[in-house]
Amino acid sequence: MAEFMDMSRIERGAGCRWQWRLVFRIVVAVMILSAVSCAPAYRAHFDLTASGQIVWPGEPEKPRIKYLWVLQNVGSGEGGRRTAMDVITGKTMDDITDPQTSSILLRPQGFYADESRYYIADPGAVRVTVIDRKSGELFHIKTVDGESLEYPRSVVADREGNIYVVDSDLARVISYDRRGKFRFFFSGGFRRPTGIAIDRQRDRIYVVDTNAHTVYIYDTGGVRRGSMGHRGSGKGEFNYPTHAFVDRNGDLYVTDFLNFRVQIFSPEGEFVASIGSLGDSYDTLDKPKGVAVDSGGHIYIVDGAHDMVKIFDRRGRLLLFFGSTGHELGEFYMPTGLFIDEKDIIYVMDTINMRVQAFQFLGGD
Repeated sequence: MAEFMDMSRIERGAGCRWQWRLVFRIVVAVMILSAVSCAPAYRAHFDLTASGQIVWPGEPEKPRIKYLWVLQNVGSGEGGRRTAMDVITGKTMDDITDPQTSSILLRPQGFYADESRYYIADPGAVRVTVIDRKSGELFHIKTVDGESLEYPRSVVADREGNIYVVDSDLARVISYDRRGKFRFFFSGGFRRPTGIAIDRQRDRIYVVDTNAHTVYIYDTGGVRRGSMGHRGSGKGEFNYPTHAFVDRNGDLYVTDFLNFRVQIFSPEGEFVASIGSLGDSYDTLDKPKGVAVDSGGHIYIVDGAHDMVKIFDRRGRLLLFFGSTGHELGEFYMPTGLFIDEKDIIYVMDTINMRVQAFQFLGGD
């Protein structure tokens, strides 16, 4: 009987311990769920306050371009104590010890958009921000193979959602999967890569190496397949090229910065045309930077010296320009990058204003 009673105590003790373990696990699970639910949401905020209220050209002309939205806020973090305008109007960022924690864009320069996501290369914040177009949810890419990025300058994505980032200071092109996990570096040395463009139909990636005065051609596996150009001012030659864009037909557009022009090449790499020359008039270019093309074949070029976007036809005739120097909506301060998506939405990297502004092409010639 005594032995039976002892066993009963043991069994009851074991049962109590099991119950306490179960209670402990439930409490921990509740605490984790509470922490997750209370955690700050990393979500992009698109300000549509003046959407559709600013158009170019003004009355009595028929509008061709309208303003859509501005993006500055991309999450929560140390930088959330201030806005972009706080910095622009004279307040410093000395208290932001780590730019990668900033909740605002700091120096956006590269942009890419596909059917489901926006991709922003922000060397000021030393990261690439990937945003879901429907939900606004986002994540940041901050590292490469265990080390921090240094100057992520431009970005594209392929049909599977794999991401390709140009880091100019690391002199590398880096590939990540759609979740932001490091995959590989591109083969072949670079001097200072800056721009990148992708031809999704042909699985071809163009990398602009500014200091090499060359555009390199890769497949999406990161293997070099060829190159275009060398230093010079002739057809197919470059003088510090910076940006690139591939249109719907597979033609390549390259910003030839110190030749003050944009050059156009066929998918086979043949020279097609050159647009622009140095000058002070509206139909010339001073500091050409980003370039993109809409569904009508109109060519958009950022003129950084005049804080505007100029629109040309394929023969190089100026059709329209929009933007001016300033900090208000529809104005720019040292814009750098440019992208146009399949819906003819125009994204301008308004770099010193620390924001992305979006516009809609309304059609017409």
